[in-house]
Amino acid sequence: MKKKICIIVTDAVSFNYLMKGQLEYLSNSGKYEITLISGGDEKQIAILEHRNVGRYVYLPFSREIDIKKDIFCIFRLFVFFIFNRFDVVVYSTPKALLLGSISSALALQKKRIAIVRGRVYENYLGKKRKFFECLDRLSLSISSKCIFISKSLMQNFIAEKIVDSRKSAVLLNGSSNGLDFDWVNSPSVKDELLKLKKEIGYNESDFIAVCVGRICIDKGVVELEAIFNNLKHYPEFKLVLVGRIEDEFADDIIARLSGFDNFFHFDQTSDVRCFFKLADLHLFLSHREGFGNVALEAAGFCVPTFGYDVVGVRDSVCNGVSGKLFPFQEVELIVKEIGGYIHSKEKLKDEYSESAIWAKRNFKSVTVWEAYEKEFYK
Repeated sequence: MKKKICIIVTDAVSFNYLMKGQLEYLSNSGKYEITLISGGDEKQIAILEHRNVGRYVYLPFSREIDIKKDIFCIFRLFVFFIFNRFDVVVYSTPKALLLGSISSALALQKKRIAIVRGRVYENYLGKKRKFFECLDRLSLSISSKCIFISKSLMQNFIAEKIVDSRKSAVLLNGSSNGLDFDWVNSPSVKDELLKLKKEIGYNESDFIAVCVGRICIDKGVVELEAIFNNLKHYPEFKLVLVGRIEDEFADDIIARLSGFDNFFHFDQTSDVRCFFKLADLHLFLSHREGFGNVALEAAGFCVPTFGYDVVGVRDSVCNGVSGKLFPFQEVELIVKEIGGYIHSKEKLKDEYSESAIWAKRNFKSVTVWEAYEKEFYK
């Protein structure tokens, strides 16, 4: 008999990016009847439904605090869980974790797993931080098990007494989805690569630094501007940003940088392979992460990652193997390091040539999916 599993995230985009391939693996195993619950825009919901990996239920989750909408969603989830019983309920991403844990516990669903992907308040201080810590403490205390996607993230939660260490775990070496090397090695992006080269006016002597992900302060857009301003005088240096602009502050920065011939911004895309195939360096200046899967993707293409030595990033970048970790916001050190490679990019490639081997040994997607599937099936 198939086990019934319900997976809740805040936005459908998380299913499409953070569980790419994993939902298909669970669906194709034949062991589960899968129900997926999220909010999100029509485009991402359509992509999810086209994947045909289970029944989809829409709820109007908001990432920001919205008391009326949040209470409405808890009530809707509670009623849903009263009339729909599951062998396991899994919830992740901050808002879904909070609302999913409360509603499934009130409805007495028997097995409730929290997947902790990070925390938005990593760099908050004072009462604001205490408030969000209390919300996490509540969610995790009423969960049956708490799976963290990186060791440094779990260690912080335990040290700050937000979670009980006895029901906390990191599966394998961390990550929630691993890296699919069939995806990495597919030759299907040849046309997209040629198109990208044409769009940025690529020359073989160019040094391409790529940054993939949401564009906002927490993801290092301020430091990216500083790095670019220090290196823009090199005619070979090109900075390519790929991702959704999150706010007006970031939008202003992108507008300023777009006036230069060696800066390029591309909107969020589901397939970043052509960018990594062209890149010499991946800049990952996030201030906080649960686990930086994009750093694994870069490693799969033997592109080194330069990032900060902060929670979540240090778990996804092997210092000296798949990239280099720098003290938080030490822009001058990063600029100096990049400047030393602009005219010797082959040296950079040679120094981090083992990155794909490291990623495959520690984070092969099927191995990660199997580990999560075992937790769900227990």
